[in-house]
Amino acid sequence: MTRLISSIYHKANAEPPTGAEAKRRNRDACAEAWQRHGLAVIDPIEIEDDWTRQKIINIAEQLYGKRGQK
Repeated sequence: MTRLISSIYHKANAEPPTGAEAKRRNRDACAEAWQRHGLAVIDPIEIEDDWTRQKIINIAEQLYGKRGQK
């Protein structure tokens, strides 16, 4: 009998990616979340326009509360 085990379990002991590889993986995961689930993951640091960045922060705080208050 063949036992099938997901390859994800072998990744637990690997070193986490850093630098460009980590950014690429995060970007890919965010793109997949958007494409599959309509979930937008937005890091305010990546938004260059001050007004747009603040609007995103305001919306997030309105929906989820201010950060660091739990």
